[in-house]
Amino acid sequence: MRVMLIRPPAKHTVESEVPAAVEAENLSYPPLAILALATYLKAHTHHEVCILDAQLDNLDYETLEAKVKEWAPEVVGITVFTVGLVDCLRAVASARRCPSVKHVVLGGPHINDFPKESVGLAGVDAVVKGEGQKPLELLLDAWEKGLTPRGIPGVVAHPDDPVPTEDVYFSNNLDDYPPLDLDLIEYNRYYDVMGEGGIFTTMVTSRGCPYRCTFCNTPRHRYRVATPGRVCDEIEGFLAKGIKEIYFVDDTFNITNKRVHELCDEILRRGLKFTWTVRFRVKGVDRPLLEKMKAAGCHRIQFGVEQGTEEGLLRLKKDVSSAEIEHAFALCREVGVRTVAYFMIGTPTERSRQDVVDTINYSIRLNPDFVMYNILTPFPGTTIYDEGMRDGVLDIQPWLDFMRQPHEDFKAQVWDEHFTRDELRDMLHMAYRRFYWRPTFVARNLAQIRNPRDLLRKATAGLRLLTAD
Repeated sequence: MRVMLIRPPAKHTVESEVPAAVEAENLSYPPLAILALATYLKAHTHHEVCILDAQLDNLDYETLEAKVKEWAPEVVGITVFTVGLVDCLRAVASARRCPSVKHVVLGGPHINDFPKESVGLAGVDAVVKGEGQKPLELLLDAWEKGLTPRGIPGVVAHPDDPVPTEDVYFSNNLDDYPPLDLDLIEYNRYYDVMGEGGIFTTMVTSRGCPYRCTFCNTPRHRYRVATPGRVCDEIEGFLAKGIKEIYFVDDTFNITNKRVHELCDEILRRGLKFTWTVRFRVKGVDRPLLEKMKAAGCHRIQFGVEQGTEEGLLRLKKDVSSAEIEHAFALCREVGVRTVAYFMIGTPTERSRQDVVDTINYSIRLNPDFVMYNILTPFPGTTIYDEGMRDGVLDIQPWLDFMRQPHEDFKAQVWDEHFTRDELRDMLHMAYRRFYWRPTFVARNLAQIRNPRDLLRKATAGLRLLTAD
């Protein structure tokens, strides 16, 4: 069958109090989830597959529909995040107007959390819950044979179907999956605004996270990795295509220092020359690790700090102290690895405006190269959302209504026990202005500009941050 996998437009994203500049930065990254699916279908099945990334060219729905008609797929698969549900359904409607399209299937994080609600949405024939490679293959085979796809593990094709409680095709070994096929996308058009300006891509070397941060909905206790040899094989393939920078988007790259050391050793042994970025936990960061990472090409580490007080860190179950945070950032400066710090505003332990100001002051004292502030937006399925419902701060009903009838003016709930939404927005803007308008920050980043293109990207990103809605 001819299969088109779509990353839908981002025209009607649920207002979740994440600054537009942060969301725009995510849109500049390759669509890894559907790229992994397309790679698998191309490598292991007879089905013909292509990818349409509507966000890469900021497509409107009329153009999206025209592109679907032009390629004439029989099956359209769409990845969906909860905040992008409205856009997903508009993409479904566009696909359904194409004469060749016989079936539409959805997958992604939203489906993992809300499979029953999703399969009943207009125009949707089936949803895939969990890791989708094998279930999607079996679903396509069934549709190709004219069979009703009931009873396929991981697939829900009717509201009365049982929801899978276990991921039957879950693999503990990421080496089982084929290396990403960058020829399925226009890989040379993606970029990292905080990067070095070279041809850029993202990749995953592990999945899952064993930790229990209360605001996160990453599946627990399902952490698995690709071996260093397998990771470096994939990197070598990327470098052969001209890739110069890689952002490893593992949920947490340093679950164990041993694995990071082994991967760096393999990169160094092979003499692979590229720059790379990772997401790190603060705990366990030490000088030998950072020095080896820098030698292997790491130029930036992104830390989820979130809060600067012991009470705040404990409430979010970060399993780290403020002293450990400060030590990790100091080590990065000494070794010469750039840092990005992520902070949350409007958490349960910020009870006054001064508490929020203290968070901002802490982020400035920490002195990362970049900082990203977000207003805490608890999503259903997270521990902090359950706590909010228990305490009467949050109400699940608006979310349930939205799942059944998505609409463009829906706003995700914030933790409004102590502040209104408008007050939180004002403090978010204050945080960005205070950090990024400092003369020392401006001077440091102007000195690091390499070319006019780099200047344009960083200036655009800066304006977005400072004028974020």
